[in-house]
Amino acid sequence: MTTILPSDTAIIAIANGAPPNKPNPVNALGAPLRHYLQTSLQNALDDPDIRAIVLIGRHDGKGVFSAGADIKEFSGSGGGSSVAISETGGIPTLNDIAHFIERSPKPIVAALTGACLGGGMELALAAHYRVADNTLRYGLPEVKIGLIPGAGGTQRLTRLCGVRHALDVIVRGRSNCSAKEGLQFHFLDAVATDDETVLECALRWAGWAANLPIGTLDSRRLCCRSVPPDVEGVDNKDMCDFALQSLPPLEKGGESVHAAVKAIRASFELSSFKEGMEVEKNLFNDLLYHSLQGRAYRHIFFAERAASASYSIQSNNKNQLKQGKGTIGVIGAGTMGRGIAISFLRAGFGPVILVDVNENGLKDGVQYIISTLEGEAKKGRIHSSKLASIVTSLQSSTSLSDLADCDIIVEAVFENLDIKRQIFSKLNTISKKMDALLLSNTSTLDVDAIASSLSQPRRAYCAGMHFFSPAHVMKLVEVVRGKDTSADTLDIICAVSERIRKVPVVVGNCDGFVGNRMLNPYSTESTLILTEYGGGDQGLGVADVDDAVSRYFGMAAGPFLIGDIAGNDIGYSIRREKGLVRDPKTGQVGPNRSSQMRYTELPDEMVVKFGRLGQKTMKGWYNYDAKVGKGRKPLPSSEMQDLIDKYSMDSPHRGRKLGKDEIVARVLFPLVNEGFKILEEGIATDPADIDVIYLYGYGFPAWKGGPMFWADNYIGLAPILSELEKLHRLYPGSDYFRPSELLRKCVSMGLGVQEYYKQGHAKSNTAGIKSKL
Repeated sequence: MTTILPSDTAIIAIANGAPPNKPNPVNALGAPLRHYLQTSLQNALDDPDIRAIVLIGRHDGKGVFSAGADIKEFSGSGGGSSVAISETGGIPTLNDIAHFIERSPKPIVAALTGACLGGGMELALAAHYRVADNTLRYGLPEVKIGLIPGAGGTQRLTRLCGVRHALDVIVRGRSNCSAKEGLQFHFLDAVATDDETVLECALRWAGWAANLPIGTLDSRRLCCRSVPPDVEGVDNKDMCDFALQSLPPLEKGGESVHAAVKAIRASFELSSFKEGMEVEKNLFNDLLYHSLQGRAYRHIFFAERAASASYSIQSNNKNQLKQGKGTIGVIGAGTMGRGIAISFLRAGFGPVILVDVNENGLKDGVQYIISTLEGEAKKGRIHSSKLASIVTSLQSSTSLSDLADCDIIVEAVFENLDIKRQIFSKLNTISKKMDALLLSNTSTLDVDAIASSLSQPRRAYCAGMHFFSPAHVMKLVEVVRGKDTSADTLDIICAVSERIRKVPVVVGNCDGFVGNRMLNPYSTESTLILTEYGGGDQGLGVADVDDAVSRYFGMAAGPFLIGDIAGNDIGYSIRREKGLVRDPKTGQVGPNRSSQMRYTELPDEMVVKFGRLGQKTMKGWYNYDAKVGKGRKPLPSSEMQDLIDKYSMDSPHRGRKLGKDEIVARVLFPLVNEGFKILEEGIATDPADIDVIYLYGYGFPAWKGGPMFWADNYIGLAPILSELEKLHRLYPGSDYFRPSELLRKCVSMGLGVQEYYKQGHAKSNTAGIKSKL
C-alpha cells in the first residue's frame, strides 16, 4: 500500500543526514546528522505551508530510529561537546537539537522503530508526541559506558513517566524496553495498528495535532511539566534512597550509577527544569572528563567492538554461515560440548549434531541441553513458539561418520593432544566438504600440532575456537590462528561467533594462547605466597588471597575459588603434561622441572593424595557442604591448613600476613608482565584485545578496564617495572617476574602501552594477526 503524504507535514528522516561515503546504519548522532537535523527542522519551521513535522529514522519506516550519540566523539580531544557543551556558531549539540525540537511552535511527532537508545531516546523525549511500531526497543544505557544521559534524559523521562520508570531505565542502563512498556509507562502515545505503518500512524497524529489550539503544545513540552507522584504512592525521594542501597560502591565501579540517581533526584528536588538540566550537565561532564572508571568503561566499549569487527573479506561459499545457517557438529557431550551446542542452537543453526562415543554421557548431554533450553523458554529468553524447532534441530550420535556433511565441526573432548589428533585424523577422511571448518576447543594445546593430522589443503580451514566455561553463558571466544589458517577461515569464525552472541578475539598459537597463558603466573604465584607467608593461626590463608583479589580488587572470584569451580585436577593435568609433577608411583620429579625453578608440590599433593579436586568432590582449597549455599559456599578446611603448614614450614616469612595491596601486586603484576610478553611475540596484536579477554573470560572488573588498561592508568608502568625487577632479584626461579622488554621500552619512552600502540611504535613484523588479514 502506498502512503499518501500530506503537503502540510514535513517528514525528516534521520538517516538522510549521513554522508554518502560514510554508512551509518544505526543513525549515530554525530556532527553531520546533528547539522542535518538542525537545518531540516529550521527549514520546516520557516516554511509557512508546513503545519507539523514527523521525525523518523528512515523514510520507509524500517530500521532504527537512532542508537544514540556517536560515542567516538567522546574519545577525541573534543570530549563530549557532541552532547552537552554548545559552541557559538558551531555544530549543534544533542542538547541544542533537543531544546530546538521541544521549543518548536509546530507539533513534532517522533515515529520510533527499532533501536531508540541514548541520545536517540532523548530526542524522542523532546518531541511533543511519540508513536512506534512493535519493533521498538528503547532505553538509556549510558551508565554502561561510565556516563549518564546528557541531553535531558534524566529530567524529561522523570517528568513523562515518573521516577520509578526513570530509575529502572537509566540506573539499570536498559536498552530493551518494548513498545508495550512504552504504552504502559506513557512514554508512547500510540503504537501503530496491524493495518498501518508507523509512518501512517505518525502522520495521523501530526494531522490531528496541527489542528489543536496553539497553546496546547505547552502541555506537551516536558520542560513545562513537574515530576508526577508515583503511581503506587511511594515517595520519589524514598525510591531514590532505596535504589542507592542496591548500587555498587562509588569506588567499585559505581560512579556513573550514583550520578544517575543524583540527576534523577534533581528533577523533583529542584524548583525548575533549567536547574535540573544544569545538574545533569555538570554530572555528565564530571564523569566524562574526570572519571577514570568512565574512561575504563568506554575503553572496553571500543575494545570489544574492535575485537569483534569481522574482517572485510568476501567468502561467498560460506555466506550461509555468516547468515546463521549451516550444519554444526560438536564432538564431546561433556560440559563444554553441551554449552557449545546450546550456543549454536539458540542462534538458529541446525541441525546441530552432538557426538560422543559414550552412550550414557551422550544421553545425559542431550537431556541437559533440552532442559536448559526449556528453562530459558520459561524465563522468556527463548520465544516459546521457537522452542520446538530448536529442540528438533538437535541430533545425537555415537559415530563421527554422522558429521560427514557438517559445515562446522567443533571438537570439545578431553584436553589431551593424542586424542585430539586422532579425532582430526578421522575427520580428515570423514568430512565430505573440503571447506568445512574443523575447529578445536582446546584451551592450551598447540593448534598446529592438532592441524598436522589433516591433509595440507584442509589445514587452511582448521583453527582453535576456545570457548569459556560454561560455554552457553560466557561471552568470550579466543579464535586461535594456526600457521596455515586462512584469512577467510578467521573471518567466518569471527562472524559465526558474533552470530552466537560471543565476543571473538583473534589470537596467535602458543601454550595457553592469551588468557590461560597469563593466568599461569597469576595462579602459580597465588599458591607460592601461601607457602612463603602461610602457616599457623597468623599466617596468610587461602581466603586472605581470594578476598584481596575479589572483594578488595574487584575480580569476580579469587584464584583459589576459581580453581575449585573449574576443578583442581585440570591444573594438575596441565602441569603433568608439561613434565613438572612428581610421578606418584616412582617418586621421580618431572623431567622439565629444573632445580632452579621455584615450584611447590602443595597443589599436586592436594589432588593426588587428598583428592581435593574442588566443588565436584565437595573439597578443594575450601570445603563445601551440600546444605550450605547449595554446595557452592566456600568453607575453611583444616586439612588444607595442615598442608599449608607443612609446605610453609621452612619459610623465613612463615606466619605473616600480607597487606591487600601487596597480594594484588604479587599475583597481578606477573599477569600483566606476561601480557606484555604476549604482545612482544605478536600473540595478541593490541593491548585492548587482552583487556577484552580478561573482562569477558576471567571476570576482571570492568571499571578497571582490563589488566593492560589498569597497568597503564591505575598503577603506571614505571612502578610495575620497578616492583618486577625487585621480585626477579628475590626470586630468580620465577621467570614470570623477569620484566618484558616491551614494558622496559614503554617506560623508557614515557608511554603507556596503549599509547605505544596507537602511535604505531609496535614493530610491523610483530603487528601480527590482524595485519595479515
